[in-house]
Amino acid sequence: MNGSSAICLPVENALFNFRVAGVAIHDGKLLLHKTLTDNFWSLPGGRVDMFEFSRETLLREMLEEIGKTISVGNLLWIVENFFEYNDIKHHEIGFYYQMEITDLQNQDDFIIKEDETELLFHWREIDNINPESIYPEFITKDLLLNTSSIQHITLNFKNLNVI
Repeated sequence: MNGSSAICLPVENALFNFRVAGVAIHDGKLLLHKTLTDNFWSLPGGRVDMFEFSRETLLREMLEEIGKTISVGNLLWIVENFFEYNDIKHHEIGFYYQMEITDLQNQDDFIIKEDETELLFHWREIDNINPESIYPEFITKDLLLNTSSIQHITLNFKNLNVI
C-alpha cells in the first residue's frame, strides 16, 4: 500500500475508505489474512488510489503484499460497510472480486511484511468459515459458493443486509 494517494478521507471524527479485496478459493479453501495484533481475519486487498480502477488496485495490492501477479475475475460483491476499528468509525465502500493466485495454492500459512505491518496469510477450509472470526461478517460458505451474480451488501455497525 503506497498510501500517498489512497482514497481514505477523514470526515467529522470518522474515516471514509474505498477498498478492494480478492476472494481466492482453491481446493475448498479461502485465502484470508490478518495483522498479527488483530483478533479477526479478512480478505486480502487494500485501498484504491485516486484515478485507479478497482481491478488495478487488486493487482497492485497483491503484488505489494505477496509479491505475486494474480488473475482478477468477476466482481462478486459491492459492500457498503459502517464499522468501528481502533475506536474510529469508518464508512467503507468495498468491491470484492474473484481472484486466482496460482503460486500460493499449495502454501500453508505465511507471513509477509508490508511497510511496518506484518500480515499473516492463511488458507481456511470453506466448511470451517465462522462469521464471528472473519470481517466483514457477511462472508459465509453459502455466499462464497453463490457467485452467479453481483450482490449488493450493506452493513450498518454489525447489521447485515444482502440486497
